[in-house]
Amino acid sequence: MKSIHLLAALALVVPAVAQTQKIRHLPDEPLEQGDMPPAPKVLQFTSPQMVAVQGGFTSVQINVDGNGNNVLGDAANEPSMTMHPSDRNKMAVGWRQFNSISSNFRQGGNGYTVDGGAHWTVNPLLENNVFRSDPVLVTTAEGVFHYNSLLETFFTTEFRSNDFGDNWTKLGPATGGDKQWLTIDQTNSTGKGFVYQYWSTAGNNYGGRQFSRSTDGGTTWMNPINIPNQPIWGTLDVAPNGDLYLCGVDQGTPSFWFVRSQNAKNGSATPTFNLTKNVSLGGDMIFGSVVNPGGLSGQCWIAVDRSGGATNGFIYMLCSVVRNGSNPCDVMFIRSTDGGNTWSTPKRINDDPQNQSRHHWFGTLSVAPNGRIDVCWLDSRNDPTNATSQLYYCSSTDGGTTFAPNVQVSPAFNSTIGWPQQDKIGDYMAMTSDLGGANIVYPATFNGEQDIYFVRIPNGPQEVQPNAFTYVRGTKVSGQLSDLFTVDANYLVGRTFVTANATEAPVQLAVTALSPNQAPSDLSVKVVAKANSGNVQQEVTLFNFQTQAYESLDTRNLDTGDVTVSVGTSGDRSRYVDPSTGTMRVKLNYKAVGPLPSALTVSDNQVLWTVTP
Repeated sequence: MKSIHLLAALALVVPAVAQTQKIRHLPDEPLEQGDMPPAPKVLQFTSPQMVAVQGGFTSVQINVDGNGNNVLGDAANEPSMTMHPSDRNKMAVGWRQFNSISSNFRQGGNGYTVDGGAHWTVNPLLENNVFRSDPVLVTTAEGVFHYNSLLETFFTTEFRSNDFGDNWTKLGPATGGDKQWLTIDQTNSTGKGFVYQYWSTAGNNYGGRQFSRSTDGGTTWMNPINIPNQPIWGTLDVAPNGDLYLCGVDQGTPSFWFVRSQNAKNGSATPTFNLTKNVSLGGDMIFGSVVNPGGLSGQCWIAVDRSGGATNGFIYMLCSVVRNGSNPCDVMFIRSTDGGNTWSTPKRINDDPQNQSRHHWFGTLSVAPNGRIDVCWLDSRNDPTNATSQLYYCSSTDGGTTFAPNVQVSPAFNSTIGWPQQDKIGDYMAMTSDLGGANIVYPATFNGEQDIYFVRIPNGPQEVQPNAFTYVRGTKVSGQLSDLFTVDANYLVGRTFVTANATEAPVQLAVTALSPNQAPSDLSVKVVAKANSGNVQQEVTLFNFQTQAYESLDTRNLDTGDVTVSVGTSGDRSRYVDPSTGTMRVKLNYKAVGPLPSALTVSDNQVLWTVTP
């Protein structure tokens, strides 16, 4: 194990040297190399799968055993994920699996979902007792998943799945080196299906050469070639016309670089790089911070808009960087609207007060098919000691000109516990974007161990179903919570045998739900109900968490057939969302306003919220 004191010293150096970033040399990150044997097999004890809830967001543990339980004493970190381009329900995740924290010997963990992350299936290791690290998952336009993994020999191996991550076929050696990354051309260019890979200058078997390409789906690879300025610790993406872009940091300067190849899509030509740009992200990449002493505070990300809309072809770069001693780690963003020739001024994404000495780390970037930019990161803004962090998220719908307010997505966790004989929780996390939202896999220690969690963040208007109901007054006659989900032949029926009059509400139904956003820009409620008489009045009220009282939003008479009411809201909608739990409350009041044929009976067919972030 590396000396904790040494790593702490490195962490202290980072702020002090930030003002001389152009001459600073980044420390060498420990290479991904096995120095311990696999941990001996021991009796595995389990605990229930961890589920962490923050507001309307639910993070579910992925790395569980065959029975869906957490394995005590293991560790998992550094997740990567991919998603079927035309079916967001199909996703696969890979991670570094440590069978016991008594050894840093890691292997290729993997799992998949076919229902959008509601349920996950965990597969056996890619290869049992074979050292594997730096998992990277990508997909073709047709949804053929690829899993690239690093061996301790500093070569990589390519695996392929034709069933969305259920089974993986080993294709064979894939050149590569330490801290490799991949992308696959999903466009209709001549390079469609080409797999591109680049890696670090350290842990390199090719004399510093860092780039390779496969034109046959990852089965064979070209002899690696050099990349100008030797960028490291970055990612790749493909433009709408098939041009290849990559980004990274020059360890010696350290400067960020953007590199372009316009002929990599030509399978008969050796790729050349015809544009290299030294770009500013407003600070330096970080290794050895207090939140992740043995690793990076995040790699450099690049993503391209392929929406076909007004922002089509825009290029985005993002990284968590140190800016000065009071801003030891901020998430910074830049863009290019002209193919990488010119770049914008760096923009700070985390919107908490500056100069608070907080860490906003593992910044991650992806772009949705409609051009929406999604950004997520881990954030210690709520802990002055930087001991705990939470997952945060924000998005942009105007090409990065403006970003929505930051949203806390997860509870707090301590990133410095559960270390598997190495003082880190990995070097990155992962996100994929679809039309309806962002899908994130991230490492966290909610149960006192390093584990992998999945959370989905809806974007745009989201229909939210209730999660509980109660009759405040009156008696339930029939029906279940699920009868409030959709308009059908099933009803949640309530009744009172008390004579109704105009001064009381003999039937009161309270329904709750969890909002996907704690500060929605818009919010409405739909109620579908009927009564056993036209002399029954329905009042729709929403609970205001600021005044701690219900507000009346709509009053009207029901009928003996379904009556649909859609109630909109105005002003600050966050008043209808509990700031700590994300709970929303609707109370429906029913009373007689005229003669009834019998006791008052109300049948509710649907209660549905629509929440817009």
